[in-house]
Amino acid sequence: MSTEIKTDSILQRHAKISKAPYKDMLSFFDFRHLPESLQNVSKPFYKLAQSLVDELPSHPQKMVALQKLLEAKDSAVRIAVAKTHAQRDHIKLLIAEGYGRGDKTKVIFRAIKEKYPSTNITEEIVLEYIELLQHEPED
Repeated sequence: MSTEIKTDSILQRHAKISKAPYKDMLSFFDFRHLPESLQNVSKPFYKLAQSLVDELPSHPQKMVALQKLLEAKDSAVRIAVAKTHAQRDHIKLLIAEGYGRGDKTKVIFRAIKEKYPSTNITEEIVLEYIELLQHEPED
């Protein structure tokens, strides 16, 4: 084995060993399990966390930096979740208003897609909600 290959192998092993204490912390930055809209919020934090582990020298403050970054990521994801809840409530209101006017499902669906083009709502979901409204007891 050449000296160059041996040196590369040693450097690769050293890099893995130096990242080992941060492996558990980095797992909290994973974003692939989230819905796409939340992945878009979480992914930059994942990249930054990886960069901090790769680029900064070993130091007790490195873990502190990762902990603070994790808190920031969690807060950003919570904001995005709250936004989707507000959007979902507004969509329900649009469906109820359309139903109250006697609009067809397709008309209501198109109105929602115009207002929220990136929503994942389907015409079937609109119809299901209308059916719920039809069976809801009136006060």
